[in-house]
Amino acid sequence: MQKTFTLLGTAAVCATLLWGNVVVAQQQAAPQPTPVLEIFDCKFKNNKTMKDLQAVTARFNAWADRNKVTDYIAFIATPYLHGADRTSEVLWIGGYPNGNAMGAGESMFFKTGQDINAQFDAVVDCSSHAQFAEFGIRAGEGGPPPNPIAVFRDCTMRDGREVPEAITALQQWTQYLTGKGSTGLTAMLFGLAGLSGDAKYTFKYLEGFENMDAYGKYTDIYTGGGFMRADELLDRVVTCNSPRVYALERVRAPAPQQQ
Repeated sequence: MQKTFTLLGTAAVCATLLWGNVVVAQQQAAPQPTPVLEIFDCKFKNNKTMKDLQAVTARFNAWADRNKVTDYIAFIATPYLHGADRTSEVLWIGGYPNGNAMGAGESMFFKTGQDINAQFDAVVDCSSHAQFAEFGIRAGEGGPPPNPIAVFRDCTMRDGREVPEAITALQQWTQYLTGKGSTGLTAMLFGLAGLSGDAKYTFKYLEGFENMDAYGKYTDIYTGGGFMRADELLDRVVTCNSPRVYALERVRAPAPQQQ
């Protein structure tokens, strides 16, 4: 993992946190801290529903406002397209611009947010809580949209291939999509902590779309010949499993930062 991050730091790509106004895109020649994402994989407890989770989320936002939390972004994600092996009913996806912000935010929550935590625990049972380093390929346009679509794939490097080759291939694939009019974010998520013991993938590949219409446009680009370009660029470097598609609800947005 140390080797992976050293290689990542030498690649000239931008670090983003989900959508582009959260952190300033930068061209870096040396290793730099990345945004840190957290993903809770959860099921609703007996008789609890999304309405109950949204009620707790409102109380979480009130706590965050009182404590002047301005650098945390969060979404509730509902599975939309998935296989029969899906176990979660809802995901909580949150992010900080870097590890220092994560440490400060989590420390504050440990000290003053445990009543909110207990309210979450009364609504959902979360089987995992994992952290990822987000390495951005393309930042989404504008601020975080209220109801985006997120597509996740687990990708593994092919024998003899290195992570920088995957970065280059994904950059080229993203450039192709941009040329066809598809916007949104693309990023690689590298596991930091909390992954299952049998997790064997190298990274998660994340594509984010402003809404279902934008995802539909991407689908037309892909089925209208884009799949051949994707195979040409990616298949020799990585193998990825079937994408899982989630409908997201933005439940907290960070304060805008000056560009």
